[in-house]
Parts: sequence; C-alpha cells; structure tokens
Amino acid sequence: MLQSLANITPVSHFKNTFTHSIKILQPRFHKFSDLPTEIRLLIWEYAFVPRVHELHPCAKLYNEKMTFRSNSSRTPSIFHVCRESREVALQKYSLMSYEPRAIGSSGKGILRFYFSPELDTLFLNSLMGLFIIFMLLEDQDEYVEVGVMKGWQKIAFDAERVQLISLLAGIAGHAPQPRLKAVFPSLRDFTIAFDYSTRGKIRFRTSVWPGEDGTSLQDVILLRPLKTGQVLANDYGNEMVERLNTLLRPIRNYLDHDFKDEPNNVPTVNLAKVNRKNFLRGDVRYAFRKTCTFFGVRPRGPFRRL
Repeated sequence: MLQSLANITPVSHFKNTFTHSIKILQPRFHKFSDLPTEIRLLIWEYAFVPRVHELHPCAKLYNEKMTFRSNSSRTPSIFHVCRESREVALQKYSLMSYEPRAIGSSGKGILRFYFSPELDTLFLNSLMGLFIIFMLLEDQDEYVEVGVMKGWQKIAFDAERVQLISLLAGIAGHAPQPRLKAVFPSLRDFTIAFDYSTRGKIRFRTSVWPGEDGTSLQDVILLRPLKTGQVLANDYGNEMVERLNTLLRPIRNYLDHDFKDEPNNVPTVNLAKVNRKNFLRGDVRYAFRKTCTFFGVRPRGPFRRL
C-alpha cells in the first residue's frame, strides 16, 4: 500500500480529482425510462433546437458537379441518444436530398443533411441566391423542377438578391414572374436578410465546416410580420417607410399572386439581420490565403488544402 501511495504524483492526483469532480457535475437522470411515455415524448420534443442552414460551395467537386453544403449539416444529437429519441426525431426532421437532373456532367448538388421544416431556416446568401434567381425566373417547367426546395417552410433571402429579383422580374401577374411557389412549395415565412458588417459593407465571411452553426438571424424593424395586402405604417418615419416599402412591396405582391389559390396559406414577409460568430474556423483559412497572396507564396504539401 505504501508503494502504491508513493507512485501517486501530484499531476496524477490532480488529474484523478479533476476527472472525478467533472463526473459528479454531469447531470444524470437514471429514472428517465421510468417516466410515462407521454412525458418522455414531450421532453424529446423540447430538445429540438432551431437552426439556420447557410449553403456554401464545397472546395472540391462531387461526381464532377459543383456541390453545396450546409454549415449546420451535423446530424442533431437527438438522433443518437436512443431508439425512442430517433423515432421522434424522424417524425420532426426531413432529409434534405437534392440531386440535379443528370444532364451530361454539369449541374449542381447539395450534400444531404437533416432539417426541421417547422423550426429550421434555409438562408440563401448572396452567392447561393444567384443560383436560385435563375430558377425563380425560368419559364420552362423542366428547369424549374431542378431547383425545387421541398419541405422548407422558412426561407431567408439575401436583401441584395431580393432587390435583384424585383429589377429582373416584371409587375406581379406579368412575365417574367418569380415562381416562388414552384421552387418553395411549402413556404410559410419569407425573410429578407441584411448581411452587412458594422461599416455597411456586404459580408462574405462564411464557414463551410459542418457543425459550425455560425449563422443566426435576428428579427429587426418590423413589429409584426407583413401579411397579405399590408404595408408599413408611418411609425418609422416617412423616408424609412418609403425605402422599406420599395423593398417589401414587390416581393409581397409576388407572393400574393403566386399563392392566390391558397389565400389562407400566403407566406408572411419578415426582415432580419444576419449574425455570425466572432470566430469561425474559416477565418484561419482566409487569413492564410490572404497572407500567401500578399507575399506571393504558393502553399505546398498539406497547406494546399487550406
């Protein structure tokens, strides 16, 4: 016994004490399985967390096609807890499966990930918004079907691209008409997202790592969602109201015309500001690339993949 005590160093003693304290602090509830089924199901539903999926192009091609991935593509933890939690998750989550029509070797795809149609938001930033605009303004049905985003009820669109849609499209009811319902058949909330820095510049700071979860949306300006036929009141000042209505009125008219057969399901229009984490793993890559470009250095070996 004295020999075993002599082998205990201060470092090992601290490690054992620290590990033991961490295990004690971890919340444990061993009687969870004894709860009634109804209560367990409610607890699993409260475990769902709303996420914002921002799509970015991958660094390499998949099947010779440009592919996009979500920065929140990591499968939610509720899928891995137990069989019951997974069954509940499969009822609330859908698999984002997007495969473009096989036309030669061209086309674009999206890597599969799970999303909640009721909670999650698909954010189409300035880059992804350009690809979707071509689908929205396409006249031929066979090409529109290629870009259908099934199941998404909440869509956030970059404000600059919303203005571009208004410039390229005609008056509501006249060609070219943005086919919002054809591309987003389950749309319920349409958010115009302002992606600017504190200095007013457009932000291209993004992250492509799955599980980064670095994007969030903060509702701004509107006291309530803009519904069918509504415009902003003069509570914000005449100049501000005129600018906002110039942005909101066209998209509001497009939605009213596109969903005229479903008057009770016309999507609402919201405004939001895009927020990102102070530090993203992508920042390291961008800083490294900018430094190499500035000094005229070409990365070699494993650094070429950064």
